[in-house]
Amino acid sequence: MTMTSPECNNNINPLCWACDSNNDELDPQLKAAHRVAVRDDADPPCRSWSEAERTEPLILRSLLSGEQIDEILAQASAEGVWPRGSRDYNTGDEIIDRDDDALIMSPPLCRRHRLADACVDVVVQPPSISSDKIRNHFNRPGLCDELRSAAHHLAWTDEHVVLYMHTDNWFVRTLPEYWSLIRGAMESRPWMNGAVPVMDDSWVESEQSMENVRCIELHHYSAGGGLLTPGHRDCGSALTISVLLSDPSDVTGGDFVTYDEGTPVAHKMGRGDAILFSSEKLHNISTVTSGLRQSLVVELWP
Repeated sequence: MTMTSPECNNNINPLCWACDSNNDELDPQLKAAHRVAVRDDADPPCRSWSEAERTEPLILRSLLSGEQIDEILAQASAEGVWPRGSRDYNTGDEIIDRDDDALIMSPPLCRRHRLADACVDVVVQPPSISSDKIRNHFNRPGLCDELRSAAHHLAWTDEHVVLYMHTDNWFVRTLPEYWSLIRGAMESRPWMNGAVPVMDDSWVESEQSMENVRCIELHHYSAGGGLLTPGHRDCGSALTISVLLSDPSDVTGGDFVTYDEGTPVAHKMGRGDAILFSSEKLHNISTVTSGLRQSLVVELWP
């Protein structure tokens, strides 16, 4: 699939190694990711990655309104709905303060496979998390109060937490209207000029709308947080959409970055804007230097 990306910031400031969405210097911590992007562009590790890099992200402006975003965040943060730290899936107990050697599982991902004329649900269970990983991801003394109080299953770093809203189809059941918008947006194509397909209500509320959904995640990044991993791709997924929930005027840094023939492209996005891209395309989030960056991410299986 070929996508186009309107209004990407790709200006060149001769004083910068690469430019962010405001045409200032891009986060230097992404230089390692840039080197990997250049290497993979020159010598693609595999065909699917090469094909993904030849696609361009599609920016969907104002996919969600401010009111819709506020409701999503309010529902997700309501007391008693989601944990502040992961739960032991055997007992339901929160484990953010646990210090034993139990093995904790991440929420399972359900993938529906079509075999002959029948559909079979196969649960793809992530690896067990060892006691060391538990301490790394849950017992984080450096987690700031803002993130510690945010609904989340995992703290990937002291500055980044994630909530799995696909668990028990919670997002679809709780916010079907907004799921319709997001899922419809994932059917958008460049020739539609930014139009979002309208999904049938009966389909949205059925199990079919979740058949190919790998995950629905809510991410919070505080100052110091980002996605800087060189070579980061959503491997195994087909399409990813990331919706910016925070107001860029309240956040410094936190640009969504893809690569064009190895060159970083920082996408200028507003609150409620979404970026739709081939999942195996390289992407990163530059370091947040102030404020709280919030985003909603959905991945679809092939």
